[in-house]
Amino acid sequence: MPYIAYVSTKDGDSLAVRKLPDGEKIDSLINGTEVTVSSEPVYAGNRNWVQIGANRWVANEFLTIIKGARVVANRSLKTISGGLRIYQTRLIDGRNQVMNTVRGVSGRANKQTPSDIAGSQTPLPFGIYTFNYPGIVEFKGGEFGGVWSPVTPTFKTERSEIGIHYDPSALLQNANSGTAGCFATPTVEEKDTMTNFIRTYKPTHFIVYQG
Repeated sequence: MPYIAYVSTKDGDSLAVRKLPDGEKIDSLINGTEVTVSSEPVYAGNRNWVQIGANRWVANEFLTIIKGARVVANRSLKTISGGLRIYQTRLIDGRNQVMNTVRGVSGRANKQTPSDIAGSQTPLPFGIYTFNYPGIVEFKGGEFGGVWSPVTPTFKTERSEIGIHYDPSALLQNANSGTAGCFATPTVEEKDTMTNFIRTYKPTHFIVYQG
């Protein structure tokens, strides 16, 4: 019965975790967080609640199940190139199998706090995004490293024109290290792995969260 779901709030807010259905708040989960649901819904306080761990319940309406192929990026504490945080990224097919893993980076090396502010050059906000054109990787020159797959947030944010690409500057440790706010793979090999996955499996969603 257990299944995977993702925290999905319209405003990008965190989701309260409670000790019991509609009970005391004991924790919170960042938007986009991957959870394992282990119970049927329980109705309490005008909402349905599901269990995600021992004495850990969340409102079911703020969880999204994604059945198709997807790219899931978990922001870790590891860094490269003078401060760029590494996103351990799983490329998952429609059968929920991990086909490959790559590293990702986002934002400039000296601006590593995610923000909703447009033009901030910080990492993209945590949450669920949808691919604008599943299966399509376009050519885009300049800092984008020749590949571009645009995505759109499913939550409220000032950020726009977000995409997945390759970052030729990620390992150079200069003023351009990192992205202007998109999500990028740091090496040619990882770029090719990501590109082949997008073209072959046509993922519909891109999920980013803090591990």
